[in-house]
Amino acid sequence: MRKIPDKCLVAMIGLLPLPGSPMYGGTHGEIISQALFDLEYYTRAGVDAILIENSGDLPYIKPPLDEEALELVSFICRDIRARFQGPIGLQLLEAANEEALKIAAEADLDFIRVEGYVFAHIGGAGLIEGCAGKLHRLRRALSAEHIRIFGDIKKKHCSHAITADLDVVDVARQADFFKTDGHILTGDRTGVAPSVSELESLKSSCSSPVWIGSGMTQENIQDYIALADGFIVGSTFRKNGEFLETLDPGRLNCFVDKFTSMRCGL
Repeated sequence: MRKIPDKCLVAMIGLLPLPGSPMYGGTHGEIISQALFDLEYYTRAGVDAILIENSGDLPYIKPPLDEEALELVSFICRDIRARFQGPIGLQLLEAANEEALKIAAEADLDFIRVEGYVFAHIGGAGLIEGCAGKLHRLRRALSAEHIRIFGDIKKKHCSHAITADLDVVDVARQADFFKTDGHILTGDRTGVAPSVSELESLKSSCSSPVWIGSGMTQENIQDYIALADGFIVGSTFRKNGEFLETLDPGRLNCFVDKFTSMRCGL
């Protein structure tokens, strides 16, 4: 089992549109090249971990996902595993959590990020139901207990009217009860930072690690680094800080330098 360090910096590789998605370009080569380009710069910058996501597959759909797309994701995951020594994770949108776990097991990955770990919500593609029970049973069947499961708490870009009587602490406590390996707290949309007060509440109330999953920038990282256990960062590394833009090595290196300096100072 690869150790995930405390205060880990997890860099996002957002894949270009995959086969079956509306914006797929027709060839696998560009998708693979873009993922390896990002990986090279992340490795040079010294990030702690990598998270692979099918970010370009807008608009997202619930599983089952396209089989050719899954085969390509599996290939990319295995290729990145051969090139990167640190922890690697996978998320497949929208809530294709079982497919992500299967690929993670095949490719010797270390964690998955999942939507709808407990309870239910309405995502862009419809109703997303709790998956904790199925995931843990599948993980056992795959002999993949080393793969950690990190669940989003009140997932961004979603309606949580179904659980309006529950705050983030209520959801996280249920996730702890259902044996999560960690929580991911976000703002309500990509690029929006979460509430500091919600982060403080989670850290004081829950037993599992809490990662930040959106909105971290050079300007606000100092407000979160002492509190959270990990940070998933994607958009801020890209041109103009835009979600689906190309990687900007200058932005990446400036953020990593500041993050590393602050982490060393704690």
